[in-house]
Amino acid sequence: MIHSLRIKMLLAFVSFLFILGVLFYSQKNVHELRREAKDVLLFYTELYARIASEEDFTDFSFLFDEILTRISFPIVVTGRQNHEISAWKNVPGIPDTTRMSPTVHKALIERVHVMDRFTEPVPLTYDTLIVGYIHYGDSPTIRRLKWMPYIELGGAILLIFIGFMVFQYIRSSEKKFIWVGMAKETAHQLGTPISSLMGWLALARETFNRHHEIFDEMDVDIHRLEKVSNRFSQIGSRVQQKTIDLQDVMNHVRQYMERRIPQKNRQLKITFHVETNRQIRGNMDLIEWGMENLIKNAVDAIGDNAGQVEVHVKDQNGQKIIIDVSDTGKGIPESRWKTIFKPGYSTKKRGWGLGLSLTKRIFEEYHHGRIFVHQSKEGEGTTIRLILNSE
Repeated sequence: MIHSLRIKMLLAFVSFLFILGVLFYSQKNVHELRREAKDVLLFYTELYARIASEEDFTDFSFLFDEILTRISFPIVVTGRQNHEISAWKNVPGIPDTTRMSPTVHKALIERVHVMDRFTEPVPLTYDTLIVGYIHYGDSPTIRRLKWMPYIELGGAILLIFIGFMVFQYIRSSEKKFIWVGMAKETAHQLGTPISSLMGWLALARETFNRHHEIFDEMDVDIHRLEKVSNRFSQIGSRVQQKTIDLQDVMNHVRQYMERRIPQKNRQLKITFHVETNRQIRGNMDLIEWGMENLIKNAVDAIGDNAGQVEVHVKDQNGQKIIIDVSDTGKGIPESRWKTIFKPGYSTKKRGWGLGLSLTKRIFEEYHHGRIFVHQSKEGEGTTIRLILNSE
């Protein structure tokens, strides 16, 4: 898990460097193009100034008719005062042939202010005197280039997101396939010895021809194994659901746990508080299995010490059923509240760490509920909350 986190952080860092590189490269190109545009404009204005300095030069429209027509980027020529508009060209939204009007004048002045924020206007001189200024902006190529890295990055992020979602789906499908395969194989492997045990038990009763407590206990355990096998067989299948009385569910769970707890810890006490008679829609075998896993986990958290496990079932606004399983065990650090539901997490030396992961799958995937650590404090205990939809 830590190795996977490091890989994700490394990929995020590399992606961040890539984004910075693309932005830096594109902005560098934009600055270069702006500099070239200014150099071209300076060349034309100096050319105009030299030609205009000739004594026999009288055609002052030469700048606008011959020189500025060759420029592809937007320009606005003003007098010595910026509010005096002399000419304009390639200004977006204002055709070159538009007649001057108060509205056009206002729009051009606003455009001049915008262009001056990014580029310094070029002075227009005549006989060493500044007679006006040429304000210029970015060409369509520069404007497209400025947006290009963001479009590229947006596309890259979209592709990465789609790839991540596809990867997660494949990974989830593989995990589900493994879960289903293990569950089906377990159910299959249990089926044969269970059938054999049932046959041997029937034969033993006929042979000894008497009723004995040992046979009754064996019969209970065999039926328990049959129930476990049936639970595993339902993993990955279309779960059949029906209306369930929570009181019956809790009674079955309590009876099973009361038989197991004395074998593990005689100092431990378990109590059930069912404060609602509402029913839920679900699969009784799987819900019992999930509840048993939660209580077993609580019992394991207490260990061999004296302690208590409490199960509270209550109604929430007539729409949800809240089930809290609380223990007085060792508690869970807050940093691991979500980790405990992942496959492989276990604080025990033995076991695969699949109990809570399976429980989460039962309640969230098959019954569309929620399960999470409601509260926990190290050394004091934990409360795991389950929320289910009521009928």
